[in-house]
Amino acid sequence: MPDYTKKLCWGIGLLSLLVLVPFLGESLFYSKGEPREAIVALSMLQSGNWTLPLNYGTDIAYKPPFLYWAIATLSLLGGEVTEFTSRLPSALAFVGMQVFFFLFVARRRGWPTALLASLMLLTSFEVHRAAVACRVDMVQVSAIVVSLCLLYRWDERGCRRVPWAAIALMGVASLTKGPVGSIFPCLVIGVYQLLRGCAFFKAFWRLVGIGLASLVPLLLWYWMAYRQGGQPFLDLVLEENTGRFLGKMTYESHENPVWYNFLTLIWGWIPWTLVLLASLFNLKHRSIHLLPQADGWRSRLAKFWQAFRTQSPVRLFTWLTILIIFVFYCIPKSKRSVYLLPIYPFMAVLMADYLLALARENSRKLLGGLALFFASLGLLLTLAFAVVRLGWLPDTLWGTGRHAAENIAFVHALRDTSYSWSQWLLILLPLVAACCLWQLVRRPVTNRVLLQGIAGGMLCLFVALDGVYQPTVLSVKSDKHLVDRILQYVPQGPVYSYSAMSFYCTNYYLNDRMRHIEKEDPAEGYLIVAEKEEEEMHAALAGRYRLEKVFRTERRSCDMRDEICIYRFTR
Repeated sequence: MPDYTKKLCWGIGLLSLLVLVPFLGESLFYSKGEPREAIVALSMLQSGNWTLPLNYGTDIAYKPPFLYWAIATLSLLGGEVTEFTSRLPSALAFVGMQVFFFLFVARRRGWPTALLASLMLLTSFEVHRAAVACRVDMVQVSAIVVSLCLLYRWDERGCRRVPWAAIALMGVASLTKGPVGSIFPCLVIGVYQLLRGCAFFKAFWRLVGIGLASLVPLLLWYWMAYRQGGQPFLDLVLEENTGRFLGKMTYESHENPVWYNFLTLIWGWIPWTLVLLASLFNLKHRSIHLLPQADGWRSRLAKFWQAFRTQSPVRLFTWLTILIIFVFYCIPKSKRSVYLLPIYPFMAVLMADYLLALARENSRKLLGGLALFFASLGLLLTLAFAVVRLGWLPDTLWGTGRHAAENIAFVHALRDTSYSWSQWLLILLPLVAACCLWQLVRRPVTNRVLLQGIAGGMLCLFVALDGVYQPTVLSVKSDKHLVDRILQYVPQGPVYSYSAMSFYCTNYYLNDRMRHIEKEDPAEGYLIVAEKEEEEMHAALAGRYRLEKVFRTERRSCDMRDEICIYRFTR
């Protein structure tokens, strides 16, 4: 591989680190998902149980432990479990995937495609969000993507020797979120080999052996966890795997129709979705045919299938990865945008090829218009911040509805927060990017450079959002403010809650001091409850306790999405 390509590869890795890692700890936890994962690592360190620790007194984790092990290990080095150490595994996993996938694509499609695909991944809304979140998804996805590439390389080399690196990464993926981490790589490479002419049973038995070997760590953990958790643990495993696939969950499991997956891809590729939509106006639609020309539909379908099977090996592999995983997740009732994350790197390759082909054509006007559009976004963001900072946005603009208090708090946070000089530089970054894009449009640069400049402009927007705007606004959404109020009443000891759900964010910031009042049956203390569940709580506890409301929040909880009441209770 040329030295230039290697330098680009390390440059992409360094750029990804600089964009993601410095801002991981800037935002407080503001949803129930992130602290639900972080609290498991915290309970591991507190209890010393790294197999099946309990949090909230009685709760066990919904997912296998690899992410929690990673968080706990990094937190040991840092001294405590923080937002930064909790999100760091996702960011590092993404950077590792970026570097490996860049090399994989550069060797087979060329460095321009690899570079643009990497920039697109870094600036895709769905991928970027997962890379800076304390969730299992990015760790699992990175392991799946790299293991897919390793299995493809193994096939390129004639399937000689055992692909131990791919097996190890499939094991990591399965130990992060379940058996799909082994199923997807084996399924994709198996179908690929069959379409390339490999005998069925030869491919089947090879991949069965690889898949079973990769599941050994997960099965070993299942056995150890079952010895600790017994039947409740086994029920949870069955529910999270077979129950989720068959739509038979005992709790809300994101049930959505098939078209939801298409919408999430459109939304997940923002802002690149706008680029692709704009490019459609530059195409010669009369020359586009979904199927090859032939006599009759049967002949056209046969020619399409033949062309699909005989395309270049890496392109066939790319399409199969996208189609197999997408169709797989159209089957279960439970559908979430993060389920489709493994196909994003492969979609990025196809989209990068398309955009580079567009740049080679007479598309200067289109790319210039897109550059000016994203420059305008940077200007508008800076202008909107200036308006808020100068206090020109009245509170009355938000009315008196359910979300008014929260919206006003967002504006006040942006207006009143004191920023360091480095944060002011980040605030000005979109403005600088807008000026650079304007200069690129004016100068006689190549269309490829202009396309890369558009990606750079998007990246500057993401950096400003991650470094300044999101931490300021999301701190308002966090339940940290609720914890500050609770500590005034209960500076130490357990805090109880009444709800079918757990207060994950509150429990994290209380250092895992929360307990379910229904399960503990304490004599006295304080409890928190969502306002919508107050009536139910009184009906359930009035015969056992005297209840006195001492506080009600003005803002909604990020866990319960409702105002929270604090009660004192005694026998």
